[in-house]
Amino acid sequence: MMKVIPNLCQKLNVARRLTWGCYLLLMAVLLLNGVLSSTPISLLVFTMVPLLIFLPGLRKERYKTISMLCFVTLLYFMVTVTNLFAPNANLLDAAELVLLVVLFGAAMMFSRWKQYSLYQEDNS
Repeated sequence: MMKVIPNLCQKLNVARRLTWGCYLLLMAVLLLNGVLSSTPISLLVFTMVPLLIFLPGLRKERYKTISMLCFVTLLYFMVTVTNLFAPNANLLDAAELVLLVVLFGAAMMFSRWKQYSLYQEDNS
């Protein structure tokens, strides 16, 4: 038996908005950082595609897809932290780090609360 989470709908809505907001902002910051640092198009595509893969599942709010997005953000986190310690680090690298940390937390809770909400719908 799963526990009942108070204000689940409200929490799910906040997590959904945070996840989408951070996801879209992260894509924009990655693209902007790549363009400003004169990164070749091939590397920009290589940077963006892993995140774009999750877009259909995120739109359909599949909790497994959202959980996998959390794992992928950890890879981006490692690269971003490394970039922050480089001599040519910039403000966009710091923005990436903040967005990744918030995206990870929000997506993790979104996935979990979505799973609870589906379970509660099935048992109603």
